[in-house]
Amino acid sequence: MNLTAYLKANHAEFEFIEKTSTHHASEAARASGLPLHEIAKTIVFIDDDGRPVVGVVRGDHMVSRHKLEACSDSRRLRIAPDDAAEKATGFPSGGIPPVGHRKSIAVYVDHEVLLQERVWCGGGTRTRLVRLRTEDIVRLSGAHACDIAITDA
Repeated sequence: MNLTAYLKANHAEFEFIEKTSTHHASEAARASGLPLHEIAKTIVFIDDDGRPVVGVVRGDHMVSRHKLEACSDSRRLRIAPDDAAEKATGFPSGGIPPVGHRKSIAVYVDHEVLLQERVWCGGGTRTRLVRLRTEDIVRLSGAHACDIAITDA
């Protein structure tokens, strides 16, 4: 999927930066020089029926599987393997944005992400970040605001 074309077609405000290839938000922060709390990570989970569920939290937090299960009314969630995450979203793990997924996926964004006007996210590849307005993330993904984060201690 072409993330740039998707964002333009949906009138989203965006900015890309290139970086070295990374797989985790902490690596992306180091590679880009951005503060970790300004990066939002998009984590794909799979429920017992094989349906994907997406959690979006600040880079310095982790998704609480139990909180996400409660918010999404899922009995049991597990982190999706990289190939399943890419199949569902159309993007490789480490580059998954919170919007523009190949399939319609339920997206849950933590409240603390929504406190920021803009956040950096996976930019569709492991070598790119995209800065999006949080209101565009909610508008384009149909995201539900939820308390799903735990501090990454």
